[in-house]
Amino acid sequence: MNTDVLAYPIADACKVIGCGRTTLYGYISAGKIEARSLGARTIIPAESLRRFVASLPPAPIRVRSASSAEV
Repeated sequence: MNTDVLAYPIADACKVIGCGRTTLYGYISAGKIEARSLGARTIIPAESLRRFVASLPPAPIRVRSASSAEV
């Protein structure tokens, strides 16, 4: 995520966090991500995306043994 960006349009916010528009609007409706109006456009503050991603639980990562990694 570019730290110089103050806010993202919806399409770019989706790319940044890796979700679709419907999912992003769901997070906005649930109060998990903030949205702002800029004229007719909806923008997402970059800090709101950072807080949202930081609030997500850790992903369960399974480490494969060396013998099972060989195919």
